[in-house]
Amino acid sequence: MVLNGLVGLREGVDYIEHSRRVFGRLYKIPVFLRGLVGGLWYGVEAFNGALALTLIILYALGYREGLLGEALAILPVLLVVYVASATLVYKRGVAAVGKAASIAGPVLLAYFAYLAWANHVAELSATSGLPRGVSWTSAAFLGYLAVQTNWWATVAINMSDLSRAARSTRALVVGVLVGMVGGQLLGTYIGYVLASNSGSALPHEIIIQGSPSSLVLVIGLLFAFLAPWTTDLSANIPALEGLVRIISGIDKGKAAVIAGLLGFLLAPWYAMDKAQDIVGYVGAFAASYGVLLGPILGAMIAWLINERTSGVPAFAGLLAGIAAAYGYGYATGTMVSVRLGGLAIPFPPGITIYVGLVTALVVPLLIDRARR
Repeated sequence: MVLNGLVGLREGVDYIEHSRRVFGRLYKIPVFLRGLVGGLWYGVEAFNGALALTLIILYALGYREGLLGEALAILPVLLVVYVASATLVYKRGVAAVGKAASIAGPVLLAYFAYLAWANHVAELSATSGLPRGVSWTSAAFLGYLAVQTNWWATVAINMSDLSRAARSTRALVVGVLVGMVGGQLLGTYIGYVLASNSGSALPHEIIIQGSPSSLVLVIGLLFAFLAPWTTDLSANIPALEGLVRIISGIDKGKAAVIAGLLGFLLAPWYAMDKAQDIVGYVGAFAASYGVLLGPILGAMIAWLINERTSGVPAFAGLLAGIAAAYGYGYATGTMVSVRLGGLAIPFPPGITIYVGLVTALVVPLLIDRARR
């Protein structure tokens, strides 16, 4: 994130131009792969955010039982509100995105820390003083963390989109370490505590079940809207908007509007009655999309080390990284299937993002050395 952010900070380029410098004439392929991941995530996050707004309205109208089931009828309307608001903020530029994230991020973290603390007090273990089944060093938590931090790859690749508004290198480094990595490490642990103690993977259910009062519940659902909303602004909309631009050639503003329409269509609002299926899909997708992004990131870092790796060597590193990730997945027997409609696509999950990253970093450097 820091290395790629330096390109945006010092040269003022966005991810598309950054990708062009790294991959040469083949730059549209990594832009497409990044945009594909961003588009799918945008749909999922838009669904989550609109669901939170829907539940707030239903609760305000007096619904208390079967909230998730009742949400289906009005969810598409709130999805329009979600997408429209995100699109309007994004069109105002990266500074507006930064302001939105700077406000929402700390508030979100504070709320879920409170909710975890409230549940912690309620279910305190007399012997260990920890919520049951939760440990920073457990294999279960570290695996959960590896899946969650795949998100870092989405931001790391298009970091130049965000870092152009940074005031200095120091601000970039502090922002990444505190606002992104540090914040998500703590937030991931808090989420794991809540999921472990509640037995639910859906944040909305955790909030509904675990809130000690109606006010806390409504505030929590509002934050459940802000969390995906700010994620889309910082990571998913820029990638999808870039994909629209390279395909259509239209300007950034119009591309942002089209990205919003795609976000509405990609959100699984039509499958609201299959919430657990959606959770399973999101879990498999979140665990595996790093196989596409890790190799892109590795090739980009190789270019930062040695600009002679641009073009064919960088693209060879991208392909080698994907192949290495799949090889590792099959060799270790850890492959998962992500279902898109009736099609099951095999993906290597978890730490394969780092296998692909390291391979794609090394291969372009070796190719350049061999050519000399």
